[in-house]
Amino acid sequence: MKRLLAGALALMFTAVAAPGGAGAADDYPSRQITLIAGFPAGSGADVYARFFAKKLEEKLNQTVIVENKPGGLGSLSVVALKNAKPDGYTMLIGSADQFTAAPHVFKAPPYDPLTDFDYIAPVFSQAFMMLVSAKSPYKHISELTAAMKEKGDKASYATPNFPATILAEMYKANAGGLETLQVRYKTSADSLNDFASGSIDYMVGDPVFGLARSRDGTLRILAVSTAKRISSVPDIPTFQEEGVPNVDVRIWWVLAAPKGTPKPILDKMHKVMTEVTTSDEARRFVGTNGGEPMTLDSPQATLDYATMDVRRWEDWAKIGKIEKQ
Repeated sequence: MKRLLAGALALMFTAVAAPGGAGAADDYPSRQITLIAGFPAGSGADVYARFFAKKLEEKLNQTVIVENKPGGLGSLSVVALKNAKPDGYTMLIGSADQFTAAPHVFKAPPYDPLTDFDYIAPVFSQAFMMLVSAKSPYKHISELTAAMKEKGDKASYATPNFPATILAEMYKANAGGLETLQVRYKTSADSLNDFASGSIDYMVGDPVFGLARSRDGTLRILAVSTAKRISSVPDIPTFQEEGVPNVDVRIWWVLAAPKGTPKPILDKMHKVMTEVTTSDEARRFVGTNGGEPMTLDSPQATLDYATMDVRRWEDWAKIGKIEKQ
């Protein structure tokens, strides 16, 4: 009888103490949380990460720090997440394509986006923008297209990353088969000198860069990459409205954890992250930078969306003519 009682108590203790047990999130978080970010400190994306880290810190009443791990097209940060302890104290916040594009941009991906991680919640979505010099004569996509057709392969454009490359190829194909030549840059800012000299005709950039350069009078925004206008910048038309069909590129940010993180912690962080992203302060912050809050019902719904995104990146990689690295 004593042995039976001891066994029953042991089973009860195991059920409560197990990583997925009901008590897993009762006192979570009880110490500092680290958010890995796959971009340099001080970059535009880093500003996003630190804003949301601060908001999570306020909600959780616990210190939340950002640890920058740039490099490898974002893969270094994702590998660091994969190797982290799945206890809810190390997560990653950043663009979901760091995960979902991997099978289509790497010859030997260092992780599987759908089996190596637990997806918690989306953070926001973001379009890309078609940009020209503020001194250029082009005020509409149709004017730019006409000029690029005339210049043929003597025209050139700037791209700083894969989403920009994909959007640029969509534009070239759907605007009548332009022959403009791509010039790749490490960052959007690296292209500004070439814009100033006139050696670059246009650029595809992210909205943080595009809106900042539009506000300081350096560049002009001609269109956004989404099928519908962005609510935070409703005066900027879509490619469709400007006469270029079949253009719809939107990236999204996600909060993710190492595979095996206890479900109660995932559920709690999903609830908290959703409260943060739908707050008025977050809406204003994201909107200022050309983004829109994005929510999904659960961690499972976030995984389902990531699964769709992996398939979408397969198509995008073909459109963008991206060679695996």
